[in-house]
Amino acid sequence: MLATDPAQGMDAEVTVPLSDRKLLGAARRGSAEAVDTLIDRHWDRANRIAYGILGDAHAAEDVTQEAMLSIVRNLGRFDPYRPFQPWLHRIVTNKALDWTRARARRPEIVVDPLGDSPRTGQIAGDELSQGEEGDRLREALAALTPDYRAVIVLRFVAGYGPKETAQLLGIPAGTVSSRLNRALEQMRKQLEVSDE
Repeated sequence: MLATDPAQGMDAEVTVPLSDRKLLGAARRGSAEAVDTLIDRHWDRANRIAYGILGDAHAAEDVTQEAMLSIVRNLGRFDPYRPFQPWLHRIVTNKALDWTRARARRPEIVVDPLGDSPRTGQIAGDELSQGEEGDRLREALAALTPDYRAVIVLRFVAGYGPKETAQLLGIPAGTVSSRLNRALEQMRKQLEVSDE
């Protein structure tokens, strides 16, 4: 979409990014370009959520890709007047949790829970990607159950509050608070043990 920039004069045109709502509308009408733009816009954050829950870069890529395919397949079901990002994050979180449950049923599969890739090494900013401190935080996160990792990642990586996290996970807000407190306590203990 082009708009005239009054500060630059009438001849200058500035590209204005389309909102998610407009992109969704175009995608529902069959625009492959709109679908690509939505995926590009939301891929990194969705992938960080998946990586935070899974602790495995390759699995996170697979889960994120699966979530994006699910989004494309179900565009007709989505209410365009609701925010797109929470819908996507719920799908990513559910697919990541499903993946961990499936992996638990197949213990013969061994995956490095602290695997890195240039694209997914940062799950919550620079503090988790830098040196020994980052390694310790990733280890503490990986030691949590998937349900605990999900609330930590949705709160501290995606920035959702307890009520939003509850809606995304389909659980009561009290359960979110409880899991968050327990997860933080377990991480604190894990970090204390690694300090000794």
